[in-house]
Amino acid sequence: MNIIQGCVRYPPAPGGAETVVRAYSEGLQSKGHNVEVITTDLYTETPFVKKDMPSEVSGIPVSRHSAYSISGEAHYVLAPGMVTSFLKKKADVIHTHSYGYFQNHAAWIKEKFQSTPWVITPHFHPSWSMWGGAKRRTLRDFYDSKIGKSTMESADLITCVSEHEKEMLIKEIGLNDDNIKIIYNGIYWKDWAKLPDKTKFREKFPEVSDKFIIFAGRLATNKGIPDLIEAVSIEGSQRFDLVVMGADMGLGNELDKLAVSKNIKMHRIGHVDDEIYRSALSAAEVLVLPSEYEAFGIVLLEAAAAQTPVVAARVGGVPEAMSEENNGLLVDYNDPENLSKAIFTILEDDNLSKEMATFGRSFAKGFSWSNIVNMLEKEYNLLLA
Repeated sequence: MNIIQGCVRYPPAPGGAETVVRAYSEGLQSKGHNVEVITTDLYTETPFVKKDMPSEVSGIPVSRHSAYSISGEAHYVLAPGMVTSFLKKKADVIHTHSYGYFQNHAAWIKEKFQSTPWVITPHFHPSWSMWGGAKRRTLRDFYDSKIGKSTMESADLITCVSEHEKEMLIKEIGLNDDNIKIIYNGIYWKDWAKLPDKTKFREKFPEVSDKFIIFAGRLATNKGIPDLIEAVSIEGSQRFDLVVMGADMGLGNELDKLAVSKNIKMHRIGHVDDEIYRSALSAAEVLVLPSEYEAFGIVLLEAAAAQTPVVAARVGGVPEAMSEENNGLLVDYNDPENLSKAIFTILEDDNLSKEMATFGRSFAKGFSWSNIVNMLEKEYNLLLA
């Protein structure tokens, strides 16, 4: 089968959707399919950073096209070269990712003119949960009402990463559920089969105390990081540092100032390589994901695989990416007081922490990418039957 995956960014560009596209591409290739990725030259979207990145990643050919944008916060990523690329390449199935992005319209053109079966995985965020300012949200509301629904309805299949995401598409965009399937996100279990070596993180960041709380993800406005800083400060304990790990989307300096004002020892370590990332999750006492919205939350599975308890906001698909009371605790979004109580409930109870760690590792093992790719391949075959 010849398969094209289309996305706005692709590794080494960081991000959750990027992780999914890579897992699909490499998993399908390992099963004997010909897979190619069509994407842009963006490394990060906010700030708008373009980089010279490889045209092949782990054996997957990657066509990277110049990205352009309306200036300012109300931007929309344009990559005209994608259209020609989609039309020129032979494909039995095209699969695009991320609602509201240009690659979906390029794929729509190929589907219409060349009758190529088309799948979308929207990684959907409602407009009210988007990072960015008011202008960007206004642009998104216009897109939803004028373009979004008709684009999604043109696809032959929509795959959602959680039941909640499916519900949001029906509620927010007005889609029917006739051609929507659930295919959860996952992890590379081979990377976690052996527990990560905690010393790798310790050696690289010796300034971090022995016991620390960690956030892992983009430093964006919809990730709730100020709530986490506030939650840690409420307890007032100096025994736990806070590690913030992930690409800075423009909030870094503001977070640094807030941490200082709250007398929190925070370490903002940026985007790290895979080995250090896994080591950091394993070395942490608890992972906290206080986001305003998550379609799923792969980092919750990764922390569970590292035998680290989790605390998260009860939003989006998060409750499907963890097991409440078994490997972590859930609280309402934007509630620093209860977030603090949940975090320190785990930190102050060694037996509870160990029980959650043990359960979490078993839970995470059920979300292997190899199983998920098998489900995806089955859906492709049904489209071609």
